[in-house]
Amino acid sequence: MTAYVILGRLTQKAIENAEEMVERDGRAERAILAAGGQLLARYYTWGRYDFILIVDFPSEEALARVMMEINRLGALSTETMTALLPEQVYRAARGA
Repeated sequence: MTAYVILGRLTQKAIENAEEMVERDGRAERAILAAGGQLLARYYTWGRYDFILIVDFPSEEALARVMMEINRLGALSTETMTALLPEQVYRAARGA
């Protein structure tokens, strides 16, 4: 499994329908699980991004499928980054 950090911003539509957040979060989590992924953490934040998700997926294709499904709702925009453990970076550095 590969870990990813997803930074997200809520759209005006999502803010205007804030009472639907619990339902939207549930749909997103079900989509992640259905694709073989895991939701490791979800945080709502103040600042440049409105939320952060930390997820594990078995493949980039599984991640892409879920992100397309979630973004199709029109309630948010996201930026996704691959997350590496320190040991992974250390091994890469030793092999460089």
